[in-house]
Amino acid sequence: MRKRTVRKGLRLLAAAVMLLLLGTFYSQQLNSLFALPVDGVMEFVRLALFWGGILGGGAIVIISVGLVQRSRGDENIRLFPAVILVLIMTALFFILFYRSLTSPPEQPLRPGETLII
Repeated sequence: MRKRTVRKGLRLLAAAVMLLLLGTFYSQQLNSLFALPVDGVMEFVRLALFWGGILGGGAIVIISVGLVQRSRGDENIRLFPAVILVLIMTALFFILFYRSLTSPPEQPLRPGETLII
């Protein structure tokens, strides 16, 4: 196992999860920060999901290659911080996902209003 390659793959996986977090849960905050138009927000969400998927898939390939290859003397590389980073990012994603399902809507509908999707 090449620890350096696995560590790079884990960091890339953490970046992919961060893009997914930004695209799914924080798109409105980024809209107000960068003053994007409505079309720009939707494009950001699409690009964040696309590149998060591309980076995540690439990270899985890199991690797999690093696990299969023989070690060449990089025993002093620590994988624990990268693994913890990926676990924290994944846990944060699931916590935000759960809260988005269980939290009440920000603006409740008034009587007679309909929800337009």
